[in-house]
Amino acid sequence: MKPRSVGGNFAWSLSAGLIYAAAQWGVLVAFARLGTMEELGDFALALAITAPVLLMARMQMRTLQATDARGAFGFEHYLGLMVLNVVAGVAVCCAIAGAVASSPRAMAVIALVALAKGFEALSEVFYGALQRAERLALIARSTIAKSVLSVVLVALTLWLTRSPVAAAAALALSWAIVLLLFDAHAFRREFRDAHPWRPLWRTPWREQGPRVKALFLLCYVLGVTSLLGALRPNLPRYLLEAHAGQAELGMFAALAYFTALGGRVVQSLAQAVSPRLGRYHAEGDSRRFGRMLAGFTGAAALVGLCAIAGAALLGRWALTLFYGAAYAQNLELFVWLMGAAALEYLCVSLQVGLTAARELKGQVVLLIASVVVVALGSAWWVPRVGPVGAAWALGLGWLTELCGSVWLVVRAWRHLRRPAVAPALEVAARAPVDARERTAG
Repeated sequence: MKPRSVGGNFAWSLSAGLIYAAAQWGVLVAFARLGTMEELGDFALALAITAPVLLMARMQMRTLQATDARGAFGFEHYLGLMVLNVVAGVAVCCAIAGAVASSPRAMAVIALVALAKGFEALSEVFYGALQRAERLALIARSTIAKSVLSVVLVALTLWLTRSPVAAAAALALSWAIVLLLFDAHAFRREFRDAHPWRPLWRTPWREQGPRVKALFLLCYVLGVTSLLGALRPNLPRYLLEAHAGQAELGMFAALAYFTALGGRVVQSLAQAVSPRLGRYHAEGDSRRFGRMLAGFTGAAALVGLCAIAGAALLGRWALTLFYGAAYAQNLELFVWLMGAAALEYLCVSLQVGLTAARELKGQVVLLIASVVVVALGSAWWVPRVGPVGAAWALGLGWLTELCGSVWLVVRAWRHLRRPAVAPALEVAARAPVDARERTAG
């Protein structure tokens, strides 16, 4: 199949990503409009607990699978390892829920959201196989179907039952339906002789165990970085829930989700430009590498400036329209969150360039430093300032990473300009593997 252009890939990724982000936002709006602020806090706490665990369980296997041009591992290896990871991840989330949940209702919501994210993680294995075959249209359609079905079922369930537990169960059901009916069907249609679920019980796992172990050892570092990346936006939420209660956490989560919309635009651009950045770096073409990365970073900066301006000028109206007057009283927090998001968008753009330049270890160091800064900032500001302090901590963490990323990018670009380095770069992989994954939502 003929590969799509950067514009075509961006269009598919952006359309599906924006619809997915809007649907997740719609779920929060449904909880805000049809439930109480405490029930929204239960759901926000469930997302904050399950996101790091299940992102670590996913280990960015989709990226490894999509770039496995030599077929080092089969579909059954990726699916088998993901099933094991999901079972372990859901069990860990249930254990955490039993330890920290303030009520049986909150415990049930956490467990059901973990189950939903487990189904989503299994879909990632099918997406990896389809992405490797360059069938981005099928991935986009699955994402859109999952998005629409989830927001409809959750909103309808809340309207009929007023139960957050039933709404979380509806979320899990919607993602399971898409996995079993749409994703499996798309896989069978694309790979005629393949049976998606049969390898789980027909593969001789005693013989294939070393292959699964080798895959685990290959991607566990990416799982750790995913865990750290997911902890960064959620650390302030843990402290906010402990010091201010679930109502304040629910309000903070509702306002913060607006940042995911701009993040989807930047991530869609990243997916479109990252293959070419990787190719330019492999070819030693510093001019085109620098020009494309500079253009991408400029676009990310523009998205961030628009987010800040939109929050300052239209924030009160938007919060009143989507959440209600009680949320619109927190305009200052909304603007600070958008300011932190603008720094995040810049960091994401530079991360793509660093990944293309294979500066993975440097990214991990910056990630650890950023998480530590966010943790310290949250511990200092959240008890004293409240939700605004949580936004300050996030912004300081992103600023720390941004400064380090700029230095690493300039160093990598100067290194690329050296003629003697060019032959060695030919061994670099053509498609970059991102050392981190998005956590919004």
